[in-house]
Amino acid sequence: MTGTPSGKAPEAVTTTLRGIAVSPGVAVGEVFVLGSREVEVEARSIEPSEVDDEAGLFFGALESTRFEIEKIRTRYRSVIGEELVRVFDAQILILEDPVLREGTVQRIRNERQGAAAAFQAIISEAIVNLARVENEYLRDRVEDLRDVRRRVLRHLSGKSKSTLSHIRKNVILVADDLTPSETVQIPRSKVKGFVTRQGGPTSHTAIMARSLQIPAVVGVDEILEKAIHGDVVVVDGSEGHVVLHPDGDLLRRARAAQRRSARVSKERKRLRELPSVTKDGVFIELLANVELPEEIPVAAENRAAGIGLFRTEFMFFRHGKLPDEKEQAAIYRKVLRRMAPCRVVFRTLDVGGDKVLDPMSDSLEPNPMLGWRGIRISLELRDLFRGQVRALLRSSPAGNLAILLPLITTMDEVRGAKRMIDEVRKELLLEGHTLADRVPVGVMIETPAAVHLADAIAREVDFMSIGTNDLIQYGLAVDRDNMKVAHLFDPFHPSILAMVRIVLEAGKLRRIPVSICGEMAGEPLCALLLTGLGARSLSVHPYLIPDLKRLFSLMNMSDTAKLARKTRGMSSGADIREMAEAFVHLLESGDPAIG
Repeated sequence: MTGTPSGKAPEAVTTTLRGIAVSPGVAVGEVFVLGSREVEVEARSIEPSEVDDEAGLFFGALESTRFEIEKIRTRYRSVIGEELVRVFDAQILILEDPVLREGTVQRIRNERQGAAAAFQAIISEAIVNLARVENEYLRDRVEDLRDVRRRVLRHLSGKSKSTLSHIRKNVILVADDLTPSETVQIPRSKVKGFVTRQGGPTSHTAIMARSLQIPAVVGVDEILEKAIHGDVVVVDGSEGHVVLHPDGDLLRRARAAQRRSARVSKERKRLRELPSVTKDGVFIELLANVELPEEIPVAAENRAAGIGLFRTEFMFFRHGKLPDEKEQAAIYRKVLRRMAPCRVVFRTLDVGGDKVLDPMSDSLEPNPMLGWRGIRISLELRDLFRGQVRALLRSSPAGNLAILLPLITTMDEVRGAKRMIDEVRKELLLEGHTLADRVPVGVMIETPAAVHLADAIAREVDFMSIGTNDLIQYGLAVDRDNMKVAHLFDPFHPSILAMVRIVLEAGKLRRIPVSICGEMAGEPLCALLLTGLGARSLSVHPYLIPDLKRLFSLMNMSDTAKLARKTRGMSSGADIREMAEAFVHLLESGDPAIG
């Protein structure tokens, strides 16, 4: 089989497009281009006598939309779970937004616009403004506004509801965007994956795709120009690749990978119950990285040994303001109770860089990734940091809590942050608060500077966590989101493995635990090397835990350690990857011996 669809000219060239990997797995199918679902609105002037009727139509459309969304919540609660179905609460809040409601009515009354045109003008302005913001989390909320816009305009225009029921079997959906409600209603028996031009990793659509185990890649700029209805396409939701017109060999490998993914998916319930132990009895702690509270049930479902990295930025961006101490503490308590008795490692606010909080920034920085971010902001905006630490410590009796400090480059930062945490603790005790007897404090190692201070840092903290995404970025001077250099972002680079080894050895020497997080920890080939280097704790996306348990059950740590030792004399990341691939092939065949 060549992978060239029927009717397609034989000279069609295999083309690989890159986007953002948001839901793991490999899918093969025919392109099904989902056309625009936007509702065309006729701009018309209304008479004064029509104003009240148009306002009534608008409020009626809001109520009809609310009913639809609540119906989706009820119907799909058992499919995606109670926590995740709350995604639709965000859309209900949009319907209740006073700016949206009052702004639309004002346009109807003052500018004599029809309800549809008035509503479209107000919500479209909000969409444009939100799409411009630097922060990824806020930008990803655009999809909720689009979902609401389509539904309300459909009710106002009397257009019939669009469905996906007419889709053929074994297709890959290709669209400009997919909304959360469209994603949750995808017919899984027909749709094997999807690709969109818009979207981001923290979008509700991405979260839905991961929950439903639909391989997906978003943010593929050229997908609508290059994908033709009926073409064969391969979607790799783990790597963020989309391959159009795959040749015969690539197609065979992709279909084999798809079958493996399907087998693993069916095996998930069994795999997640397995102990995370190698064939020769070595335990590997598998923790979960969590971006949003909605992902906590998935971590529990996949039997994570705890939360190795809970990113606290979401609440600052979700609420559009900094929640007060009481609100923060309530959120932390809920997470701790949900995961108890397992540990939850909360990373303190890591804004700056690509996650700018406008209230904290007078102007855009010329190079934000090397600027005011992470612990640097916390130590300068002391009230902000103290407020978060107070909330964390106040929540500590609810479960097993640890605090993680991001982007450390100097010992002064470590000592300064620890001093403030100690001060806050004493302050809370004097106020009569009940706190946990001990709250471990750790540091993220994600810069070369921190790597070379690892031994000194290990003497000061209770644990360390290697943040591989930033470590690779800073270690190789590569922005993985810059398509011109993204191919240089290489977790197998010998210098990256050498830095990981330094930190693991420092932790071992000082007898403190070291976990490894970031995408490198969840990629099986990398996980193989990391454990061979001595890592015994990996913090990964919760969906990857069953896959890693399966890998560990096949391997002997003694052989994996030999593999890792071989990398010390190698100077090419490509060669190291190739050696790891060969090792995994031997594992799968039942013959893992390393010569």
